[in-house]
Amino acid sequence: MKRIELPGPAGNYPVGLRHTSYPFSIENISTPLSLTIYYPAVDSAGAPAAYAFPQVLEPMGLDRVDTKCLKDAALSGDGPFPLLIFSHGYLTYEMSNTLLCTDLASFGFVVASIGHTGEASVMLPDGTYIPKEQKYIDYVFEPQMLDMAEKLLNEVACVQEGTAFENELAELAAKFHAIHNGNLNDSADIWERHTLKAAEYLDTLNADPTSFLYRGVDFTKGIGLGGHSFGGATAANCCAAYDLFACGINMDGAQLGSSFGKDIGKPFMTFSGTDGGRILRDMYRRNSADAYRISISNVGHIGFTDRGIIGKLAGKVYPAVGEKDPEQVRAILCDLHLSFFKKYLLGEKIEIQAPGDVDVEFQLKPGRRGGELSC
Repeated sequence: MKRIELPGPAGNYPVGLRHTSYPFSIENISTPLSLTIYYPAVDSAGAPAAYAFPQVLEPMGLDRVDTKCLKDAALSGDGPFPLLIFSHGYLTYEMSNTLLCTDLASFGFVVASIGHTGEASVMLPDGTYIPKEQKYIDYVFEPQMLDMAEKLLNEVACVQEGTAFENELAELAAKFHAIHNGNLNDSADIWERHTLKAAEYLDTLNADPTSFLYRGVDFTKGIGLGGHSFGGATAANCCAAYDLFACGINMDGAQLGSSFGKDIGKPFMTFSGTDGGRILRDMYRRNSADAYRISISNVGHIGFTDRGIIGKLAGKVYPAVGEKDPEQVRAILCDLHLSFFKKYLLGEKIEIQAPGDVDVEFQLKPGRRGGELSC
């Protein structure tokens, strides 16, 4: 077993980290949802916050991982700061993109990452561990479902470019969406509601004089969303459904849930790895607002999380990370997330530049409503 320390934040602010939770009810069943909040802190003094918890670390062959975040530090007085809400991938954990969240916080954002209880490994602030529910694990790893999904994705990869290219990809994306009816598409609806409830809870903290976040968040420009995999689909669904959410980013997540086949209507960016993100082209094509497609070669699905850098530091090779240097991946994700949210959440008059990296394909489809769409 190993102990490692994650690298420090990319920006100038020291970053504080706090764990909290909020109640969520559906069909008279109440479930606590955990929330990890990363934020600009007063100074760099203080104890480092731990990364995740033993039930997550032990399967990775790790004993302890420390972040460069400061546990329960005071919020910087330079605010109020813009708010981002992040959702993890399916069956993972809320701190799985701590490096990205920390980097964004160090540039002056409050970033709240949700732990979607039941479909994630969750540790509440009081130390209560809530494991993933077996029914969700069984569904994802059911052999027939895995086989259907793999066959469809192989068909997507084999579509030849030509006049019918976009329509063929859209038809296959619709089939992929349909096989998840009654399961992941239903979960996507619940994750939407988790996110809306998180926004309401954060607004309550912002208005509470006894809260560490008191008057620290600027809600006037709306809220930016991000996520990995199923969490990225959640960002798209929430942007399409609620005016509160101004813009969003999906890192390598298929378009499951209520926004499928619709115009998201908000500035939106998608990242994909070696497969080129073909399953997401329909979302890109339908969006009437500014839409970005970023494809990074030699990056696997899990390479968009902390796992690449953790593996490099621990001398371990984790599945589905990819061959690209994880430090380079981290820099690309930070730079593009930061530019995107500066432009569409803060309203800065900037152009988002393609990274100078041979592995990155960058595409922009300007909004069809005329003029620049800033949220």
